[in-house]
Amino acid sequence: MTSRLIRPLLLLLLLLAFSRLVFELGGKNFWWDESLSLQRSESTLFRLLRGQITITDGTTSLETIDQHPFFSFLVQGLAIRLAGNSEFALRFPSAASATLLVALVWAMGALLEKKQVFPKSAALWSTLLAAINPFFLWYGQEARPYALWAALTLLSTYLLLRISFVHKSSGKLILAYIVSLLCLLSTH
Repeated sequence: MTSRLIRPLLLLLLLLAFSRLVFELGGKNFWWDESLSLQRSESTLFRLLRGQITITDGTTSLETIDQHPFFSFLVQGLAIRLAGNSEFALRFPSAASATLLVALVWAMGALLEKKQVFPKSAALWSTLLAAINPFFLWYGQEARPYALWAALTLLSTYLLLRISFVHKSSGKLILAYIVSLLCLLSTH
C-alpha cells in the first residue's frame, strides 16, 4: 500500500477508535471502583499522592491507602477540574489513552516493519485490530488507569527500541523515554 493511502487510512482508524470510545462515555453511572477514582481525583494533592481514601457506609468511616500509584489520578483530577465533575470528564482520560494506544500500535508496528521484524502491512493490520478491539473499548470507557497503563507501556517500549536501534541516541529521545517510564511507574 502506498504511503499516500496509509495516512488517511490511519486517520480513519484513529477516528473510528475515538468515536467508539466517546460514544455514550458519560451514559452509565459510576460503579464502585470508578467512585474510588473520583474520590482520589477530587482529593487534595497531598492525599492524592499518598493514596489516602475514605471508605464509608454512611455510619462509620475508615481511612485507608489505595493500592494504585498517583499519576492516572492526577490526570483525571486535571480533567474534572477543567471539564467538570461528570462521568464523561472522569472517563475521558481513559478514552484518550485508548485512542493514543491505537496510534502507538501503528508506530510500533511501523518501526518493527522497518527493521524487518514484522512483515509489510503488519502495522496497518495491528492498528485495525487495536481500533476495533473490545478490550480497548471496555477499558477505554472506564475511569480506571488500565488504558493509560497499556499506552504508557507501549510508549516506553517503543522509545526504548528507538534508542537501541540507533548508534548515537539523541538526548531528546532518551529524555522522552525516561519521562514515559516514570509516568508508567507512577501509574502502575
